[in-house]
Amino acid sequence: MDHSEYLIKGIIMGALFGVVLFKVGAVRYSRVEGMLLLRDLKIMKFAFTGIATASIIYGLAAIFGFTESSNLAPRVMGYLGIAHVIGGIMFGIAMASAGFCPGTCVARVGAGKFLSIAGVLGLVVGILLYNSIQPSLVEAGILGHSVDITLYGVLGVPYGPLAVAWGILFLVFAIIADYLDPAKKLYQEEEYRSLSEKIIKGEWHWAVGGVAAGSIIAIVTSHGEYLGFSGALLSLVGWIGHEIGYPLSNALPKINESTMYRAGLLIGVLPGALIAALISGRFKFDPVPPAFAQGVAPIPVVRIVLVFFAGLFLALGAMIGGGCTTGAFLAAYPTLSVGSMIMSATYFVVGVITANLIYMGRWERFIQAKKSSDEVYD
Repeated sequence: MDHSEYLIKGIIMGALFGVVLFKVGAVRYSRVEGMLLLRDLKIMKFAFTGIATASIIYGLAAIFGFTESSNLAPRVMGYLGIAHVIGGIMFGIAMASAGFCPGTCVARVGAGKFLSIAGVLGLVVGILLYNSIQPSLVEAGILGHSVDITLYGVLGVPYGPLAVAWGILFLVFAIIADYLDPAKKLYQEEEYRSLSEKIIKGEWHWAVGGVAAGSIIAIVTSHGEYLGFSGALLSLVGWIGHEIGYPLSNALPKINESTMYRAGLLIGVLPGALIAALISGRFKFDPVPPAFAQGVAPIPVVRIVLVFFAGLFLALGAMIGGGCTTGAFLAAYPTLSVGSMIMSATYFVVGVITANLIYMGRWERFIQAKKSSDEVYD
């Protein structure tokens, strides 16, 4: 059966999201690691705004009764119990070690950061490993128990009004984070001759990027799908495996329209980030993030090995815990899923602890690398 229409739709939406990831700076090591070090909150503010945007869209659709006609019924991420904690710990350590998540790892490759190819290979190996151990995880009782538990279900209130209130709350969080953001002393706005040049060449404001991301999440939902890059990775690897005669029978038993759409999402991130980098004039071949090189892995072979295993454990953690930074946080929080809250809270806390342990006594190196980081758009 030809599923090319769904693949193309997924690629288009993935490309749009790839543009947003690049333009808001989410592909940058210094931004991601800076967030985990609680010294640069731009990505956090971007995510909060994206959650707010999607939540308000979903909530208004429910309140005014056009959820079904617009197909804006968000998919709830199931509650997996202990799997959220196990997966979240693995994901948090890996994310802090390399400064990326599955979606941004692929986007970094598109932007010319070819060290991240090792991370992509690790992601693929992680999916294959997960397919092998999935039956054992079920037998051990770690996987296999999924229940839809939502905040509105627990509170016994209608989804629509709570989703709108939830969105407003996250807008408040974004504003508070902006007020407290230490990075305002570190990053200076580049000067451009015109607004159009700033939009095309410069890094977008977190609010603009967040509204764009939340809107794309809602559009993907209206297509009957879900924007999550760990699931997209599983779909892509499963589709390729199916084509070459190595189906992922445990992790992805069948290939259908949804599989192809989600595979397209991850494929699309690559050209999306590439186009954004080229138009912005920031495409640079293989620059190693200065802070990563100076503060974490000064030896080249160590960088490659670390990035590979970070990708591997990101994939394993996301598969076991039920999602990644996009799937279990940005796209899942608007659904008011309790499982996503546990998963994302776990990997964020673990990521913060891990990042601060890595840079303990090395924070000055991170600061000193900032100028070089800006030059290579790390």
